[in-house]
Amino acid sequence: MTRSIIGGPSATGDATASAGAQRPDAITKPQTIAAATFLGVPAAKQEPFHHADVVIFGAPDATSYVLGCTSHAAQGPSALRDKTRQIAEDPSRWDFDQEGPVIPEGLRAVDLGDLPTNPTKPLENRSLITSTTASVLRAGAVPLLLGGDDSVPIPFFSGFDGFGPITILQVDAHLDWRDERGGLKHTLSSTMRRASEMPWVERIIQVGQRGVGGSRGNDLADARAWGVSLFSAASVRTHGVQPIIDQVAPGSRCIITLDCDGLDPSVIPAVLVPQPGGLGYLDVVELLHGVAQRARIIGFDLVELVPELDVRGLGVLAASRIVCVILGCIANQLQREKTASETRS
Repeated sequence: MTRSIIGGPSATGDATASAGAQRPDAITKPQTIAAATFLGVPAAKQEPFHHADVVIFGAPDATSYVLGCTSHAAQGPSALRDKTRQIAEDPSRWDFDQEGPVIPEGLRAVDLGDLPTNPTKPLENRSLITSTTASVLRAGAVPLLLGGDDSVPIPFFSGFDGFGPITILQVDAHLDWRDERGGLKHTLSSTMRRASEMPWVERIIQVGQRGVGGSRGNDLADARAWGVSLFSAASVRTHGVQPIIDQVAPGSRCIITLDCDGLDPSVIPAVLVPQPGGLGYLDVVELLHGVAQRARIIGFDLVELVPELDVRGLGVLAASRIVCVILGCIANQLQREKTASETRS
């Protein structure tokens, strides 16, 4: 498990800083040292999780569309943890995006680190991601998955078997409804089609589609026939995110899955195939808060972050901030549930 070095006097760090000063648009590759936890929350072993509200874990690989090749986003989980290193030194600082301290008081979050996935063993990867997710849910905690590429959510969704009915809200530039890619059915192009086949998934809302994706016309027809609510990036530009929030049934159980290419590349350039015209950072913040007010967020994943393709660390910064905001949303909903329970008693 690795993370990039932030600051600190070293020959490598000084050279990198100097190069960055000469070329502000340069793509930087992270140096590596032992990784910390996200926001400095306590590290945890695999089980038990019964004292945690949120369990964070990384999954670098699931099923690559090129079998045996490490995911292009395998360094995403480590980069996300690394970006919060300085914030973790003072987590009581006020976070204006979630209207409270960075780590809300009373939120019990732990970090398992990265699961030992192996790009040559997709079946074992999927089984491990699914079983870990299910273990977290059985303990009464919210699983928060740091990916990895867009094949990682498929086994993540599978872990919710027995915890439905579930609404999935996806933010993504692409439709992800291909039945197969190169003969493989669990790759990054088939995420939402596989989700639609899971009996515990009763509703799918997809947000941010634009540009040229891997899906065909028949894939779009299948998504619409299933009953997917589609909100293109252009519709968000015109109408904002409130129509999306309105599609989430009050009191429903919701998984939010966020592919970093759903945001505009000016916000997160660190993706495999950038598409212009995506959601803004504050669009996503407003969407997360709005969903958390209507539904119970029971799972979250963020995938497709490719730190090697980032520009001045901006994409990793935005992605890590989004994870901070979802932690705040979960903390707020737990507090509301606690208050309601005390009122009833």
